[in-house]
Amino acid sequence: MYNRISKGEKSISILLGLIFLLTLGAVFTLNAGDLKNHYKQSILPTLSSAGEFHHQKQYKQLQIEPFAPGSQYNLPKMFAPQVSGNLIGPVTDAVNYDDNAALNGASVPPDNSGAAGPSHFVLAVNVVIQWYTKDRVQQHSESLNSFFSPNNPQSSLFDPRVIYDQYNQRFVIIMVEEDDGTEISYFHLAVSRTSNPNDGWYFQKINSEVNIGGTDCWSDFPGFAVSNDALYITANMFSYGIFPLFQGTRLWILDKGLYSGGTSTVNVYDPSTEAGLGSQAFTLQPAHMFGTAPANVGTFLFSTGWDDGNGNNDLINIIRIDDPLGQSSAPTFTSQFVNPGEIHDNSAGVPDMPQNGSDTDIDCGDDRAQYAIWRDNSMVGCFTVNPSSGSEAGQATAFWFDVNTSNLSALSISQQGYIDGEDIAPSTYTSYPAVSINQDGDIAISFSASASSIYAGAYYTLHNAGDTPGTVGASNTLHAGVDYYVRTFGGGRNRWGDYSAMSVDPADDLNFWVFNQYAMQRGSAAGGEDGRWATCFGNFGTIETPTFLEANNITSTSMMLHWSGRSAEFRLMQDGVQVYAGSDTFYTASALSPSTSYTFQVYGKASGQTYYSNNNVTLQVTTAPSGSDTNPTEVISSTPTIDAGGGTT
Repeated sequence: MYNRISKGEKSISILLGLIFLLTLGAVFTLNAGDLKNHYKQSILPTLSSAGEFHHQKQYKQLQIEPFAPGSQYNLPKMFAPQVSGNLIGPVTDAVNYDDNAALNGASVPPDNSGAAGPSHFVLAVNVVIQWYTKDRVQQHSESLNSFFSPNNPQSSLFDPRVIYDQYNQRFVIIMVEEDDGTEISYFHLAVSRTSNPNDGWYFQKINSEVNIGGTDCWSDFPGFAVSNDALYITANMFSYGIFPLFQGTRLWILDKGLYSGGTSTVNVYDPSTEAGLGSQAFTLQPAHMFGTAPANVGTFLFSTGWDDGNGNNDLINIIRIDDPLGQSSAPTFTSQFVNPGEIHDNSAGVPDMPQNGSDTDIDCGDDRAQYAIWRDNSMVGCFTVNPSSGSEAGQATAFWFDVNTSNLSALSISQQGYIDGEDIAPSTYTSYPAVSINQDGDIAISFSASASSIYAGAYYTLHNAGDTPGTVGASNTLHAGVDYYVRTFGGGRNRWGDYSAMSVDPADDLNFWVFNQYAMQRGSAAGGEDGRWATCFGNFGTIETPTFLEANNITSTSMMLHWSGRSAEFRLMQDGVQVYAGSDTFYTASALSPSTSYTFQVYGKASGQTYYSNNNVTLQVTTAPSGSDTNPTEVISSTPTIDAGGGTT
């Protein structure tokens, strides 16, 4: 009834891929004197999980039955955090397997992507878009094909990427459309008209089909980033047909013409060849830029698993893009390699994650580049590896690194580390990481985790700027898995990922928003399988306590209060009763009684939030006696300890 790829056909496909890899270097070699020509990637180029699911669905290689919602359809949308850690407010359930299937058909993996704006959180999965207020009120839920209807998509969209462009205060989303029958490949781009997604969107459809060496190719696993004046989309390019083969990578650079309701100008580049690499880089991940970049620099691209032929086979390649919009002449591409040491067992690859309750492991993907951020001369990236030695050897393990870019001609790794998850459960596997950085240089990392004793869940951790280089804090639970997960549709792979999301809150540039998936209660059985994924998002980090509180002009019936802090809004309490809430840093307390002691407390919160800091600055002041002059003495608080997390409404 269903066409399925036989083991022999799979072997032929892999063999063709290996032959292609062996010959690819000869196609793209430049001058022999360039040492970069000797560098080859050890990673085997394959479709992303979502790309493979979409492709197999076209060829009816998956046993997808009509959707019947299970017992947990329409789960409660908000719940208290299971481990409070430094969470701010509740964790919120978003799209799950059943919601997704009801809107546009069953799909795995979800490809979790989302970003915070000043007052909203926007998320997208395969194949749904939603947005919420920061108070966790859902305002919109729609299938992606419906959302992008102005672009008239002809087949199912997949591989969502959502970012917030803090330079222009806009949400920006891209999706992939591909169809083998008609041989089409498109990016669908949407830009919010303001920082509020309810104010409408502009849309643009971009032809992403590229002919490489005489072969028409479609785009898979897009990377997406923004700088002050440009957008960057990267993709792995595969041939059409039942056995898609990797042909190369490409980069699309767009100006921001769409932001004003016009059309963005699009130019396509081959970064590997432009930068002088001897072979095509597989998965180039662009860095989302923050702040002011070095003069003329647009962004940086990174790729993983490079072998220099001298025993260093885990090199990270970084390509710097200058003059991205060609305002001086044309974009230039400069390649450098940095060496993290032996971090990955290339011969074994990334193993699947075990899970409690099932002998079917969960797919962890491979060691391709996952995510990158640049800020204040640091480029932080992450991906999944299988360490060659140490306590994590043989386990899928999230890896992160920080490259110092202050000397553009000599990039160097300033710190790096694994996220082992051993504080979650023994022998925990971690995968699909994403990173972000706040104004203090704190690095937040989201990841999936699973082990033989736990179900697959969503987690996050933090490297504070003052921490020992290469270390992270405790693993915090966004949502633990609640059941085992098996959903292959007869296709062999128990897909997860392909990525998670982490973004800094632009309202205060201090706390973070994380979006990821966990294994929910089994149900909605089809084809003998009943695994279901669910997604959730949360806010964590520091709501900073104001740093100073003083009283002056103290009379018998009034006083002037002043405070300071980096919070966007403040709450002032007088003897336990709120007397002021707003953005001002001063308040006149009046109608007081003479010779009476009053206790004042000021709390901080981020813009658009309901949740104030747990800690406060407290000041106790006694008014002057009745009929006396103004008390000339200022009463000043001591500097409080700034604490992370929590939050009260």
